[in-house]
Amino acid sequence: MGNPRAKNDHHPILSFVNRESQDLRPNPKLIGDLKAKESMAQLHSHPEVNRLLSLMWRKDTDTYNHSHRVADWAQWVGGQLGLDSQERVELYLCALLHDVGKLMTPVEVLKKPGALTNAEFAVMKMHSSDSGDVVKRITDLAHLERPIRGHHERVDGRGYPDQLSANQIHIFSRIILVCDTFDAMTSDRVYRKGLSKERAFEELERFSGSQFDPDAAQAFIKAHQEMDAGRAIFLEDDKEPKVA
Repeated sequence: MGNPRAKNDHHPILSFVNRESQDLRPNPKLIGDLKAKESMAQLHSHPEVNRLLSLMWRKDTDTYNHSHRVADWAQWVGGQLGLDSQERVELYLCALLHDVGKLMTPVEVLKKPGALTNAEFAVMKMHSSDSGDVVKRITDLAHLERPIRGHHERVDGRGYPDQLSANQIHIFSRIILVCDTFDAMTSDRVYRKGLSKERAFEELERFSGSQFDPDAAQAFIKAHQEMDAGRAIFLEDDKEPKVA
């Protein structure tokens, strides 16, 4: 894919966004950059994005809602780390589709009310490479394969599916992993109650440098703590927070 931070003013996804004006979902949240917000919202009118999200909604609303939360948080962290508007749109789309491979995951595994067995977890882990395969087959989404496929890679090289480490992992993947894991830790399950935000922050710090990219983890924690402490300024028109 080349340099993940490289600029491309004629990117096919952004060209589509610039052609379209329909806003199918008045999200994402947590954006002070209104130009980026508009572009992200318009991605929902891309026919393939819309189709995949619709399929996800019909199969598992929990995964659908999780993907939107992760996307909102990921682009926010990207802004904290200095990504520009175009990069944040790309990151948002990667996060939005990071679990689309779960469309191929058997329902009895995906929606199992209890903890997964080792064999079931091995099946579940296939979703990251399946997600990459899905977008790879769509012409103007194919460039997203690498960051989507890599969203479960760990900086210590013990992740999956390719056991990449450190900067071998796309910056988008490293950001998505932090947001994905936080949402998983703080969400209630049938067999357990979700962790508090404070406890989840502790876990992000504990595994920073092994599982998580330290910069991404700290940016995530800092942004949340600043907003919780009342240092977020909400724009009057749409109540979107902008950290001061």
